[in-house]
Amino acid sequence: MDNKTIAVLGGGSWGTVLANLAAEKGFNTILWMRDLAVVDQVNLQKKNTKYLPDYGLSKNLKATTEIEAISAADLVVFCIPSDSFRDIAEKAEPFIQPKAHVVTATKGVEEGGFVLMSHILKEILGDDRSIGVLSGPNLAGEIANGQITGTVIASSSEELQTFFIDIYSSDAFRVYINDDAYGVEMGGALKNIYAIACGIADGLNSGENTVGMIMTRGLAEMSRLAIELGANPQTFLGLSGVGDLITTCASPLSRNHRIGKCIGKGMSVAEAKIEIGQTTEGLKTLKVVWEKAKEKDINMPIVDSLYKIIYEGEELNNSIQKVLGTDQLKDVEFSN
Repeated sequence: MDNKTIAVLGGGSWGTVLANLAAEKGFNTILWMRDLAVVDQVNLQKKNTKYLPDYGLSKNLKATTEIEAISAADLVVFCIPSDSFRDIAEKAEPFIQPKAHVVTATKGVEEGGFVLMSHILKEILGDDRSIGVLSGPNLAGEIANGQITGTVIASSSEELQTFFIDIYSSDAFRVYINDDAYGVEMGGALKNIYAIACGIADGLNSGENTVGMIMTRGLAEMSRLAIELGANPQTFLGLSGVGDLITTCASPLSRNHRIGKCIGKGMSVAEAKIEIGQTTEGLKTLKVVWEKAKEKDINMPIVDSLYKIIYEGEELNNSIQKVLGTDQLKDVEFSN
């Protein structure tokens, strides 16, 4: 395994951490990004100060702007924001070897339809290609600091799962497997919506009871959507569901939580975006999920309320009731 080459596409905080984890284990690792200044910094100073200023990078990590460099990779990991994911996947496709394992670590949904990142990869790379989905409560800053973290590699391919575990699993970065790639990917995308809601609650100085209710009612909404779209709602009880939901909703390190908190404190959505200054996947996912819920007539009151606030300009008026909306009475909804 030590002569294997790993390629990570995307030089944000998550991409940088994933590339460095592989490099620290002795693998030749390529980190592709578009920013030449950051590439030079990674190669010369072993730093990515734009996203992780205090994180020292391995000598085995080489950054590049040349996407053809991934042609040597045995594993290609996509960490591209959802709005540019398809474009980069199309550019990468000619250089991904037929035997290379491919994994998406992007938690988002493509605008214009409920299209997950693994679906985009299948479209571009071929439906017979085994695709892995990486998800879980994985705040990049904490992983960079060596905090123990659990993640899930989901795929129908046991070979891909085993390969990924051999590359990445360690005492601090613990990798678990799941066969329900669709459910795992859905959980990673959907939880960002409820992190925004919990951030708003935080900005409004709501109590812990309120935050706990948003999380669990959010889980019920996620389950209703999962059942309708064919995922296994039981998957949401694992790391990629409850684990990621709790972490993202509760942590001030989460961009989705932070943008919600800004809105809760009275900022406009435009002002909150400027304040955060990085891609916030939950905003895009919210729009797509709202459209799908309307199409399928799925009751998702938190989604509906957030959509009115963020996309229709409804005033929050310092009221968490505006976020909660009118919910169904049923408590637990984990059955098809």
